[in-house]
Amino acid sequence: MKIKINWMNHGAPLWVVERKGTNFNGPEADALADELLLNPKDREKILNAIKDAGKSKAQTIAPNTAIQRINGLAKEIAWRNVGDSLALKAYAVALSAQAEAISRLNREPELVSAVYFDETTGLPVYSNTEADLMTFCHMFEPEPMLKAILDSFSGWSVLGIQKFEGCRCGGDLVNLELKIRLHHSHEVKDGRFVIEQLLGVESDNQAHLDKHFSGFSRKSKAQENIMVVAISKASIKLEGEYQLWVEEEKCANEIKIDQWKAILNETVARLVEAKETKEQVQ
Repeated sequence: MKIKINWMNHGAPLWVVERKGTNFNGPEADALADELLLNPKDREKILNAIKDAGKSKAQTIAPNTAIQRINGLAKEIAWRNVGDSLALKAYAVALSAQAEAISRLNREPELVSAVYFDETTGLPVYSNTEADLMTFCHMFEPEPMLKAILDSFSGWSVLGIQKFEGCRCGGDLVNLELKIRLHHSHEVKDGRFVIEQLLGVESDNQAHLDKHFSGFSRKSKAQENIMVVAISKASIKLEGEYQLWVEEEKCANEIKIDQWKAILNETVARLVEAKETKEQVQ
């Protein structure tokens, strides 16, 4: 039996996320993230703590200027997406949501706070983005697929759950429940901001699942029950203007990656391109 992920049924609740640690370690990191999620009014205090604990040199930018820069970069990625990178599509969605969160927070005078940009990459500090995406989900309560995409920048989110019954590829009858998971991570290397997207399948019967994917698959380094079945990696560098590169695009033969790409394209159109149309009308 070859497992085919049914991307078309993506309207079910997808509210599960396992958040990974922030850029610094220890219980303080989780406490700050939880506080941010529950009480966005403490955003400036929390982001100051994240900035102080981070390794990257950051500069502070006024909210309105930051919103313009972030929206501009999201549009640029959406229109200049070299190689049709899945990772860049998702990052454009995240940037657009981050700009919305900053805009909403700074409507209240007591909440106005600067935004941190990495001096090396010219991009928002990643911990800053993570925090703003959690704030966006708390304030706007987005539809499940968008929330799952945004949650994936803080850990393995769940895109959907599927059941497969009566598989006999190993001889014995096996019923499988699969969680389709998504994860984004980053690193700064040689002056480039590298964003990586992993698409995974989780099952309690991992030994049986190993038999179902060909072409590309590997086990997650952090979650032993997750089989990574698709990877997208791209990089961004500021050299006068932002330069985009596709580093890697692979997927298992059984994954209908074009349907996942269509979902991301639809999300980019709703968040990034629709925002540009609205600005033109205004």
